[in-house]
Amino acid sequence: MTDEIAYYSNTAEEVEKEFSTDFKKGLSPETAADRLKEYGPNKIEHKSSISPWKIFFRQFQNVIVLLLILASAISFSIGDIIEGIAVVVVILLNALFGFVTEYRAEKSVEALQKMITPTAKVLRGGELSQIEAVDLVPGDVIILEEGDRITADGRLFEAHNLAADEAMLTGESKAVNKHTRTIASDKKVGMADRKNMVFMGTAITRGNGKAVVTGTGHTTQIGYISTMLHETEDESTPLEERLQKMGHFLIILTFIVTAIVAVTGIISGRPIIEMLKTAIALAIAAVPEGLPAVATITLAIGMKRMAQKHALVKSLPAVETLGSTTVICTDKTGTLTENQMTVQEIYIPGREISITGTGYAPEGKFQEEGAEVSPSQDDELSLFLKAGCLCSNAVLTHDEKTGWGMIGDPTEGALVTAAKKAGMDKEELEESGYERIDELPFDSDTKFMAVLNNLPNSEAAVFLKGAPDIVLDMCEKVSINGSETDLTQEQKEKYLQKNNHLAQKGLRILAIAHKKGVRKAAEIEKEIDQGMVFLGFAGILDPPRPDVAQAIEEAQTAGIRTIMITGDQRDTAMAIAKSIGLRGAQEEAITGTELDEFSIDELAERLRHNPIFARVSPKNKLDIVDALNKNNEITAMTGDGVNDAPALKKADIGISMGRRGTTVAQEASDMVLLDDRFPTIVEAVRQGRVIFDNIQKFIHYLFSCNLSEIMLIFVSILLGVPTPLIALQILWLNLVTDVFPALAMAWETPEAGTMTRPPRDPGKAIITNRHKIRIAFQGAILTMGPLFAYLLTLNNGFSLLESRTTGFMTLALVQLFHVFNVRRKNGLGFDRTVFRNVYLWGAFVFTLGLQFFAVYSPFMQTILHTTAISPGMWLVVLGGSLGPIVLLQAIAGVRVLIGKPYRE
Repeated sequence: MTDEIAYYSNTAEEVEKEFSTDFKKGLSPETAADRLKEYGPNKIEHKSSISPWKIFFRQFQNVIVLLLILASAISFSIGDIIEGIAVVVVILLNALFGFVTEYRAEKSVEALQKMITPTAKVLRGGELSQIEAVDLVPGDVIILEEGDRITADGRLFEAHNLAADEAMLTGESKAVNKHTRTIASDKKVGMADRKNMVFMGTAITRGNGKAVVTGTGHTTQIGYISTMLHETEDESTPLEERLQKMGHFLIILTFIVTAIVAVTGIISGRPIIEMLKTAIALAIAAVPEGLPAVATITLAIGMKRMAQKHALVKSLPAVETLGSTTVICTDKTGTLTENQMTVQEIYIPGREISITGTGYAPEGKFQEEGAEVSPSQDDELSLFLKAGCLCSNAVLTHDEKTGWGMIGDPTEGALVTAAKKAGMDKEELEESGYERIDELPFDSDTKFMAVLNNLPNSEAAVFLKGAPDIVLDMCEKVSINGSETDLTQEQKEKYLQKNNHLAQKGLRILAIAHKKGVRKAAEIEKEIDQGMVFLGFAGILDPPRPDVAQAIEEAQTAGIRTIMITGDQRDTAMAIAKSIGLRGAQEEAITGTELDEFSIDELAERLRHNPIFARVSPKNKLDIVDALNKNNEITAMTGDGVNDAPALKKADIGISMGRRGTTVAQEASDMVLLDDRFPTIVEAVRQGRVIFDNIQKFIHYLFSCNLSEIMLIFVSILLGVPTPLIALQILWLNLVTDVFPALAMAWETPEAGTMTRPPRDPGKAIITNRHKIRIAFQGAILTMGPLFAYLLTLNNGFSLLESRTTGFMTLALVQLFHVFNVRRKNGLGFDRTVFRNVYLWGAFVFTLGLQFFAVYSPFMQTILHTTAISPGMWLVVLGGSLGPIVLLQAIAGVRVLIGKPYRE
């Protein structure tokens, strides 16, 4: 057990021997497979956070069920046993339906949240590979880099400027500096002081290192306290909260309306018990039950749709907020561009060399002024390529099926590939004497990386790469034609101009430098302070994705601004912005240094016009979010690094990268782009809008149908005729017939103008006053058909039972047909998209079958007090149900023709 065996008190070599592993090669694949069988998978089993019993009992915790119970009690008290039992059955069926749909929705959300599989970089058989973290075993050698979430407990044997956030274990918010030294103590050392160990669940915040896995799964520190994990409370989405408020308002309104109906009926001489039961039935009909639950179901369906589009939304509120997004702040590299880095040009002082080939395949030629150059016979070029390769951690991989690829940073992959094209293999260089001694990892604040390597001649050298302006400021000399001379200020300005020229081509520029003749025991931090020699620039091409320009245009049409944020230089950023058609690209890019000088008010003003930010730090991203919030924007912010986490949390929608993003960034975000593409963000916004539209349609449908039931009862009382519906028939319509078509709205296809209208104001009511007027108007039209059918049969010699059945069937059909009015906000519901929602047609047929069962089944005839409808009565039913639908469709068509669509 990890807390019993004090690996921190052992030397790294002792731990290596204990686990029969090899620091340089790791475990063999065969040994790893055997240990996986012995120790089991590296995971901690958790009980499902979803409690079926909790969900089931939640179905009874609403006013609707209380009203139903009251109705049942009244039925039993007056001796109407059948009706009382029927109401109890309705209560149970409604609870069962609510439980099944909500439980499936919750399970769907839980499954989606598990789609991101944690991975680990590990040495197996001497080769670096990336595996699922669940397959890690004790003795594995894991590679740790900034932003990684550590996936097992381990003893460090390499640590370069390494620090880890262990707050989840120790409560200490400050990152812990790590080392490889043995911690000797007679007493047990606390977890916070085990600085040569790393622990599952914590995160690397700085530097890199290597460790031997000492514990997996339940034998890790987090495994012992696993009950601390996943203690999350259920939260209501803003949409659910607004629906609940609407429900409370409707309940108050319903009691007022039903009280008026009951009093009116009693005054007109109707029996008190009959009117009491009618009033309760109306109260049940007036409130669309389960709105919050259906919202959860609809949002969960939306999450699943988005996942199919490569956008993994981690929380329900994020689905809702996406539809209101007004600004997308996006990284350039890998999101707007291909993230297929290729060194295309090399500038060595006085020389310009181009390289052919693309991607990570080490195939290409070196050319200078049209003539081919052999790097093996060119000392300057060879030194430049070697320095760039050795100052990189990326590793090229090759697979017969997928071809060439790489593990690590894409920019470093480009440098390693360029060296490979010249016949230099990174691993072979290290084995031939260029072994790495020390490393100063890349940092987003310092903007450079440096390594200290052995040389074959028993000396050592420092190799450094980074931002051109930073590296040039660090250099005192320059290598020209193989000789080193002092680097003058005039030469620095000349090289910076060359840097700008390359950047204007849209190339990402890295400066390379070195320092030879260094002692092997030297401290790398001190060596880079003096004597560094400038070698040249690497111009790296990362072309824009072909579909980005169209996606940006679509976002602009939808009223969404795109702001590009990059760590690249100003000229590179502006060149890419122009090539992708970014609106406002003619404006001068703002750099992070300039941004630091702005107040929040000044930055907020600049953000109204400037869409390009270059040389941006993680803190700058946070400032940009604050300024956009001041402008009342709904902001989506992308990020992939550990330092991006604060900005991702602060933004309305934090978006991390699924392929190249760090685990820390993914955990801080609301949405993960599984394909890292900008068009996926735009597609997610579209789906967010569609989901909200469909929720509106669901509410519209239920409200207008329920309103037609209330109007039908109320008008019949005013006319002094028997009520056309009994309480159980209203319950049937409201809890059985209406539900399935309403739920089918969740799968409705997008409106034609989904991405041509401006973003929705999140503070705006779900159902606006204009929308309420439309619902009231449609409810009144729907009432006319059933009222006509009921009065016609009642006044033409048909019995009250036959007349009620006619009114009941007519109302059911007109409500069922009404779903086609609701499925399109404007225009005809019977358009060419009508057959795309198969769930709607399934609900239509199923509900129609239920209604025939309610009228023609002897068992249901007894319960619902219905009777078979004769052919003559069917003419009345069809006329009464189709008439209002034809009228509403005609009105919708005319409004479109005259150019006056419905507005919300």
